[in-house]
Amino acid sequence: KAQAQQRTGRAGRVSAGKCFRLFTEEAFEELQASAVPEIKRCRLSGTVLQLKIMGIDNLVEFEFMEPPPRKLLLKALEQLFCLGAIDRNHKVTDLGQRMASLPLEPSYAKLLLSAPAFDCTTEVLTIVAMLSVDSIFVNPSSKRDEAQKAHAHLLHADGDHLTFLQVYNAWVESKTT
Repeated sequence: KAQAQQRTGRAGRVSAGKCFRLFTEEAFEELQASAVPEIKRCRLSGTVLQLKIMGIDNLVEFEFMEPPPRKLLLKALEQLFCLGAIDRNHKVTDLGQRMASLPLEPSYAKLLLSAPAFDCTTEVLTIVAMLSVDSIFVNPSSKRDEAQKAHAHLLHADGDHLTFLQVYNAWVESKTT
């Protein structure tokens, strides 16, 4: 509700204006009073790793402005352990130190740091870069069929990650021809 009311306040701020809401009054009344804080609805593994790097070991007692659910903290610790960023005692490993030095989600950092062992650093770097943005595909309503055909042409049978790599490689090739 708070966001909807804020947007209403923006209509007409500089000149005459109106705000049209695309939902019913009943739907508006069912909205929460304010948005759920991001720390309560997103992955915390990156935040937890950074806190661990700063020497904050007791995350349950840490004074968050809005404390995340304990379940999310435990899930983040479990993910960091599975990635090898922390050990069984919840201490940051050497790999965890290197992962924390990259401005990436821990899973992407682990992927990038592991790539040289498989001789695929360039490919992994490309895929991680493409995963780090909202969307690489444009789907204009006026050319929806054309866009879907172009997307279908670039799909890779082995999944989205290789589709991203194929899209990038096609783009590079189009720049050189």
